[in-house]
Amino acid sequence: MFYLLLAFVLFLQSSVLVGIFGSYLFVPDLLLALLFLSSVRGSTSYPRGFIGGFLLDVLLDTLGWHASGKLLALFVLSFIKRKFFIETLPSLMVAYFILALLEHSYRLLLFRSKFYYPLEPIPLLIGFLVELAVVYYFGKKLLKNET
Repeated sequence: MFYLLLAFVLFLQSSVLVGIFGSYLFVPDLLLALLFLSSVRGSTSYPRGFIGGFLLDVLLDTLGWHASGKLLALFVLSFIKRKFFIETLPSLMVAYFILALLEHSYRLLLFRSKFYYPLEPIPLLIGFLVELAVVYYFGKKLLKNET
């Protein structure tokens, strides 16, 4: 089931949302949200992160930037899970906010160091808020199903 959902998210993120947001730098990272929500309760699945990031790199031709960013995010998530309890919706949102901010910053630094691309804060903020809204909605359902 995870891999079917992964295929849908990859299609949505690599083709549909890139057309809407204009650049994949500003697209909401639904793959990161999926990996976060699937790994927040159980064990951190590095192979899923690598496979998802690698397939997104192949679809977007981004030379491993997504795969390395997803592995970095999963490593930080495993650290966060060891040090903090993610039991409530606010703690879930704070953990995801930190994780997403780190991964987006990493990706932006890698891209902007290779290519000069203008940083447009409005599309970046809109994409980030859409991503947070997706995690809020599905995180609420995840926490509700477990209680």
